[in-house]
Amino acid sequence: MTSLAGERGGIVAKFLGILLVLGICATAALYIYGKRQQPLSANGVHVATSDGGRQPATVGIAPGRSVYVATIVQNDGPLPVTIDGLMPGPGAPTDVYVPFAIELGDGKRPQPTNGAFVPPSLDPHTGIGVVITYTLNPDLACARFDDTPSDPAPLPPMPLRLSTYGVDTTQSLPLPGPPTVRGITRTSCERALR
Repeated sequence: MTSLAGERGGIVAKFLGILLVLGICATAALYIYGKRQQPLSANGVHVATSDGGRQPATVGIAPGRSVYVATIVQNDGPLPVTIDGLMPGPGAPTDVYVPFAIELGDGKRPQPTNGAFVPPSLDPHTGIGVVITYTLNPDLACARFDDTPSDPAPLPPMPLRLSTYGVDTTQSLPLPGPPTVRGITRTSCERALR
């Protein structure tokens, strides 16, 4: 009788040990996946500028101009994702416009509402509308331009912060389509940044 009770205790201890090891392995796999995942995509682009431009194919540089981009951000991954906001930090000195703010929207109207951003959770294969506000890059290096207009360049990707089951990561999400930033010169750059 005593040995039978001891065997049952040993079996329970082994079973609990196996469950513990499996739990640790599953947690490690989720963490690694969460850090490496890039599940988001953008579908459709609707653009406006702060000076009244609607759906421009190209955007010029001008003092105080902002560019508003509405799009649908889709979770193409197998796990739910929470969009926590934009990744902070300056843009590259070559980017004319940089992402400044993110707001929720319908994905079609490029109009910021100046409301607080509430991080949305996206189930797999669902999407949500956002509006990204791009502003002039205060660190734009005008000295790299000359009197000949530069080549047109796309707006930089949206640097999003996201999380899955508490594992934080980032993803730079390129915009699917226009607008591009019209070629600029050193003079137009310096005039816009005054």
